[in-house]
Amino acid sequence: MKKIFLGVLVCLGLACSEAKQDKVENAIAKTSDSLNSKLNKLNDTLNKVKDDVANKIPKVKIEIERSIPISLQWISFENQGKATLSKENDGWFTIKGEQTNTNNEFLKINGKIKRVDQQTISFEGTIITYIKTNNGGAPCEKTGKQVFSKKGERRYYRLQNMENCAGGRLLDYVDLYDLDNKL
Repeated sequence: MKKIFLGVLVCLGLACSEAKQDKVENAIAKTSDSLNSKLNKLNDTLNKVKDDVANKIPKVKIEIERSIPISLQWISFENQGKATLSKENDGWFTIKGEQTNTNNEFLKINGKIKRVDQQTISFEGTIITYIKTNNGGAPCEKTGKQVFSKKGERRYYRLQNMENCAGGRLLDYVDLYDLDNKL
């Protein structure tokens, strides 16, 4: 009888362990399905956040600014002013700058420039010169299209419309320097 009882116990033990094994396998299967589902949802959420962040980053236009010397002979060739060049998308460069002296006399340039060829620069904008003894003491303003040219081995481009607003033989030498390695 002991043998029968022992045999029944062994059978019950084996049956219970198979049931437990089935329960464990079912629990693992349910957990892995649940984990996969949660990981998929998390990945979807992370992708949406990534897309939202990418769409919210502003598009930035990178501008490269360069500085060049400028001068008006009435002020000084040695104590030059400065102009800033910024490249535009259409092949033009914006230019803005000035040269001043202690008498509050000045050269101001504001517009855009573009290389035409090795010796010629096209300008569109405004150039204002002011020298107290020129043009009856009034500023001379040149607006619109202008041309700057480089002659021979010079390292500067000179405004070709040189005549001061006063007229006659009064000339303004407006020069832009170091453009060859910048345009």
